[in-house]
Amino acid sequence: MTISKRLFISNILMIVIPSVVTIAVFSFCVWIFRMIYQDPQEMREAQYVSINLHIALIAFFVFIGFVIVMYFTNRFLIKFVFKKIEQPISMLATGVHQISDGNLDYRLTYQEHDEFESVCMGFNKMAEQLKSSMEAIQKSERNRKELLSSISHDLRSPLTSIKAFVEGLLDGVATTSTSQKEYLEIIKQKTDDINSMVSQLFLYSKMDMGNYPTYPEKLAIHQELSDFVLACQEEYKSKGLLLTITNQVDVPCIFADPVQLRSVFANILSNSAKYKKKEFVHVHIFCTKQDDMIQIAFEDDGPGVQEDSLAKLFDVFYREDISRSTPRQGSGLGLAIVAKAIQRMNGKVYAQNREQGGLRIVIEIPEMRQA
Repeated sequence: MTISKRLFISNILMIVIPSVVTIAVFSFCVWIFRMIYQDPQEMREAQYVSINLHIALIAFFVFIGFVIVMYFTNRFLIKFVFKKIEQPISMLATGVHQISDGNLDYRLTYQEHDEFESVCMGFNKMAEQLKSSMEAIQKSERNRKELLSSISHDLRSPLTSIKAFVEGLLDGVATTSTSQKEYLEIIKQKTDDINSMVSQLFLYSKMDMGNYPTYPEKLAIHQELSDFVLACQEEYKSKGLLLTITNQVDVPCIFADPVQLRSVFANILSNSAKYKKKEFVHVHIFCTKQDDMIQIAFEDDGPGVQEDSLAKLFDVFYREDISRSTPRQGSGLGLAIVAKAIQRMNGKVYAQNREQGGLRIVIEIPEMRQA
């Protein structure tokens, strides 16, 4: 029974019970009066003598009875109504104490179908959102610490090399012009690595804060892929990647920034080139349509990754998988930038291991509706 129904019933009973009891007390007093004066003649003689006394006596008993009935009726009805309120309030108080003590897994179990049902459901939803928020904050804090640690580690290595080669030049270790040129080439290469790392870090930070400008437009995805592969095929071949493309989408378009889209493609291919373990790795690019989503898959026949590492590939500076580890791993931000860029296109990206071996990175972007 809902609380509103209980209040309605209690209001009715507040009138009915005292009225019934008052009538009963009045009837009882009249009966007593008649028992005392059973003879009608005696009643006529007494009515002028003691009628006022009897009326006062009856009124007194009726008043006393009414007060008593009102008192106990109120006590009963208060208990009747608040019994329904007391339990859920106690449950909510317990839940609040549990949440404030840090037990974010605590949930309320309420079986009744009344006004408190939605309150308890709202409490559980709030607790779930609070838990998600706390987990997000903790993950962000871990990422921040890992980011600082990774930046320090990644900058230390090239800076140490630069310092060593500069000291070698200053100490006269490189005595010939050829060796000096080699030292300077290495210094330049390490400087380029640092510059690339800082640029990618800056780009990721701006995308993470939402300050990176985008200029989306209507793009025919099959044309974008074909143009990209045609323009970059020879460049990636020199890096050990052999690109092929299978396009099964002709008409559908997407709404995206073409520069960012090509950057996404480049980062994914650079990742395959970076972690290859043989001279040439085949990368097959598929473009298909799944319901209202355009799906672009990059499949390589490289080493692949461990299953428990697939979901972490798009985390900042994640490079813990040994099977895709090389002495020169780059900044570790490429796939993290890919994830941010695809997210800004209202899409998603994920990784899978191929049954034949190798890694499959899948991009899903909503199809642009035709006007």
